[in-house]
Amino acid sequence: SGTTLNKIGTSYAIYVDDQSNIYISEYSNHRVTLWFNGNTTAGIIVAGNNTAGNTLYQLRNPWGVFVDSMYGIYVVDRGNHRVQFWEQYGVVGVIVAGQSGVAGAWSNQFSSPTGITLDQFGNLYILDSGNDRIQQWASGATFGVTVASVSMSTPKGMSFDPFGNLVVADSGNHRVLLFSIICRKLDYVMIFST
Repeated sequence: SGTTLNKIGTSYAIYVDDQSNIYISEYSNHRVTLWFNGNTTAGIIVAGNNTAGNTLYQLRNPWGVFVDSMYGIYVVDRGNHRVQFWEQYGVVGVIVAGQSGVAGAWSNQFSSPTGITLDQFGNLYILDSGNDRIQQWASGATFGVTVASVSMSTPKGMSFDPFGNLVVADSGNHRVLLFSIICRKLDYVMIFST
C-alpha cells in the first residue's frame, strides 16, 4: 500500500471495462486509478487527487465505481455523501447525485453510500448504505427514488446480472439478494445466506 502511482491504497471496489482495463477506487488515497490491461508498473489517476476534500476536484473515501460505454467514470464519494461523474481523462468531477458533504435520508441525499451501477436506460442505482436502501436516479435528476429498502443492513456492493436482475451484497445480514426489476418496482428473493 502507499500513495505513489505504483502503489494501491485500501480499496473496496474495482471495475473492469470492455478493454480489460482495471479502475480501482482507492478509499484511503481519495482517488480512482486506472491500470491499463497488461500494465503492472503504475496506474494513472482518473478521479480525485490523493487529498481528501469536498471540491469537485477531490474525493473523500471513494467506494463504488462504474464506467460507462464512453469510459465516463461514476464514483461513489462515500465521505462526501454524493456521486460524481468524471469524463474520460477529465480533471474535475460533476455531482450527479446527492449533496456534497450533507448526509441525510431525504430523496436528494445519501448517508455513506457504497455501491453504484447503471442500467441500459442510463438510470443510476446507488446503494445508500447508511439509509439501508437502493436509490434510482434518472439521468439529470435532482432527486432519487427509493426502489428497495427491504430489511437490508449496510449493503456494500451490487451489479446487474445478464438477465437484468439487480444482485446486492447485504453485508450486515450476511446474505446476497436478487431484485427483479418490474415496472420500476423491485421484487426480491434471497439467493444465499450464512
